[in-house]
Amino acid sequence: MLSSYLESVRTGFAAFVGVGALVLLPLIALHYYRFGRVEPRRAVVLYGLLAYGLVALALIFLPFPSGPVDCDARMLSTTPFQWVTDMRNNLAYQGRSGPQAMVTSTAFIQQAFNVALFVPLGVVLRKAYGRGPLAVLAIGLGVSLAVEVVQYSGNLGFYPCPYRIADVDDLISNTAGSLLGWMIAPVALVVPAVPHPDASTASPDSVTVPRRLMGLAVDVIILIVVTHLIFDDNRWWVLGLAVALRVVLPSASGRTPGGWLLRYERRDADGSRVNPLRIALREALGVTGLIAYAALAPTSWWFAVDVCVLAFVVLGAFVVPAFRRDQRGWPDLIAGTRAIPTANHPDSAAISPVPR
Repeated sequence: MLSSYLESVRTGFAAFVGVGALVLLPLIALHYYRFGRVEPRRAVVLYGLLAYGLVALALIFLPFPSGPVDCDARMLSTTPFQWVTDMRNNLAYQGRSGPQAMVTSTAFIQQAFNVALFVPLGVVLRKAYGRGPLAVLAIGLGVSLAVEVVQYSGNLGFYPCPYRIADVDDLISNTAGSLLGWMIAPVALVVPAVPHPDASTASPDSVTVPRRLMGLAVDVIILIVVTHLIFDDNRWWVLGLAVALRVVLPSASGRTPGGWLLRYERRDADGSRVNPLRIALREALGVTGLIAYAALAPTSWWFAVDVCVLAFVVLGAFVVPAFRRDQRGWPDLIAGTRAIPTANHPDSAAISPVPR
């Protein structure tokens, strides 16, 4: 029995890996559409539910029959707690008795498994979504009933008759498991509470990562075209022009060419005019620093160093801000700067100071 469970768990987890990869980009797009950022607690709960659901479905429905289904077998049990009678009869037939024999019997283990299967559902419903015990009982019962109906219908008619017993004891055990999950939810520290939508949205005076990426793309295109046509890709001119576009211009006007086109500018964290030294520090830790590294670093350096530098810039400048309400990455946080929409952009709002 245990080996079949483990095989089903492996199958369910493999399905989660594949499905999780397929929904990753749509999930990010959905989060940005709704909240202007990726809310990490919502993403964790959603992916956790996806993993749990696929593994649970694999445990419930697998393995599928490898041959014809016996349609003469009785595949419906409507007697509550029939498992207790079955356990007693099996123990009597085997000449066993006592608590140890009971908890190691197949019938008891099966019911304990049915309880445990729905415990995570109760935990998530209370801890992540704040549902009460009646709601958890109703949802647990509804989900379990749906599973039993699908089983009794031969997986909605895919098979000519059921290949697994639709059992009222499963309804009782599953629902009890969801209630048990609700009871132990306060100690489930790994499950985050899903914040209210108002607390999930990005600040109205922030600039989203996709918008900044498009602005960066404009700057990079200008850099590539000018250095290729005029300076014959000389690395010193590449670095010099990068500094002019990303440091000198923002220090004077607050905007790069991409920022001007996408209508956002760089400010100090308190909303005041940008400090040139802060811009220089920010760029040294971000894209301009990466360009300088690519232009000046010896080609004999370790590949691991290249990967670490690239990872620091990508994570710090583009991944970290996607999860923050103020959309500030490591370079902005260290340098004390921020990007805001310009006054004539539809997304612009009153600039509120940000703690450094």
